[in-house]
Amino acid sequence: MEVCPEHCIFSEPVDEMSYIDPTRCTDCGACEAACVVNAIFRDCDVPRASQEFVRVNAEWFRHKTGVRERVKELSAELGDWLVFPS
Repeated sequence: MEVCPEHCIFSEPVDEMSYIDPTRCTDCGACEAACVVNAIFRDCDVPRASQEFVRVNAEWFRHKTGVRERVKELSAELGDWLVFPS
């Protein structure tokens, strides 16, 4: 995502979402407004219901396959959370 000054947002064609490298992110907030699904928060502002995504996001950088499976499970559990607005 070009809006990130630290170039720490990644995804691959098989991914259903993008991931922020927590070791590179400075929590500047530049990407918050660019997120079309309003899923990016500063660390101190992550809603309780989204806390699992903090772990899932960090884990993607260590074990992508397992994370991709968990994201599919979360998608099925949460419904249309990955559907982008038109």
